[in-house]
Amino acid sequence: MRVFPFLAALAVLSCSSAFAAIVPVDDARWHLQGAEAQVVEFQGRRALHLRGAIAHLADANFDTGVIEFDMAVPSNAPSFPGVYFRGQDDANYEHFYVRPHQNGNPDSMQYTPFINNMTSWQIYKEYNAQTRFPINEWFHVRMEIAEDSARIFVSSQEPTLVVHDLKRDRQAGYIQLRGSLGGAYYANINIEPGAPAAAPPEPARDLPAGLVRAWQVGPAMAEADAFAIASSNRLSGVAWTTLPVETNGIANLSRVAAFAPETTATLARISVRSDRARSVPMRFGFSDRVRVYLNGVLLFAGDDSQTSRDYRFLGTLGWYDMLQLPLRRGTNEIVFVVSEGGEGRIGGGWAANAAFPEATGLTFAPR
Repeated sequence: MRVFPFLAALAVLSCSSAFAAIVPVDDARWHLQGAEAQVVEFQGRRALHLRGAIAHLADANFDTGVIEFDMAVPSNAPSFPGVYFRGQDDANYEHFYVRPHQNGNPDSMQYTPFINNMTSWQIYKEYNAQTRFPINEWFHVRMEIAEDSARIFVSSQEPTLVVHDLKRDRQAGYIQLRGSLGGAYYANINIEPGAPAAAPPEPARDLPAGLVRAWQVGPAMAEADAFAIASSNRLSGVAWTTLPVETNGIANLSRVAAFAPETTATLARISVRSDRARSVPMRFGFSDRVRVYLNGVLLFAGDDSQTSRDYRFLGTLGWYDMLQLPLRRGTNEIVFVVSEGGEGRIGGGWAANAAFPEATGLTFAPR
């Protein structure tokens, strides 16, 4: 009888070791996609050259372990070359990348989840890091992926970027190398399943008083339909889902609403019951555009899309806005119509946050 556990363990080891070694750049398992995707000789190494192209390892089935490679970027041109991992489809994966045009700056590398066809770097702005890597020369990247966290080393013995909390639900999946706009070279690619040490827990955050900790969120819809629902205050026909906020106090609406070109808006709702008629302040943030309604009356419209203010404006979320809300006694419906992307601008998250610093006498639903 004791042979069965041994055989089961041996089977697990055999499956997990499929990629526990160098994966040659010309291995048939790489599916190259894009016009400029080829195997070349670059500075003495056989390499994948990807420019506006990808190398897809569909059968990686990668969960935890190490992804390691040498990398070179040809210039400081704007670009985002890097790695997708734990990929499920074109709309859901984890993403790490370097930013040659920000080389040496505090955001020269970045992590973001991609959830329901939406990137989220404007929401998780804490997952940037600063380094300086050589241009048009090789440098080394080592990614240690634990169950719910990651440590990323860029030409360093110490972690250059620590991701305390991988934001997608854990699920094994594909790996992709991305060349992005300016292109990149990849060599000495090693994919080794294992169990790296977890990163330290996320540091405690100083969140604002009266934080709204859960929202009701509707499905993605056309912007005109969202405006019509909010302005009429006819909310009973919407299929609402309760969404807790992230550890940074922000509701990542893409967890509920699946963005598509024809459905660029969603509704985020707070029901507030007040013990009397009064005016209260509400601090809030949003990405990318918002209209805020109170009991069907439009009180605020704003656009925080990237570059909407000037070419340096990133559109990351904070607590930059405040409204004075004229609440009536009893139940009040606060509805955010949140739209993704401005006119030709780059989206980086679909989100809302709110806090009521003077919350005595108020009750919130959901809680």
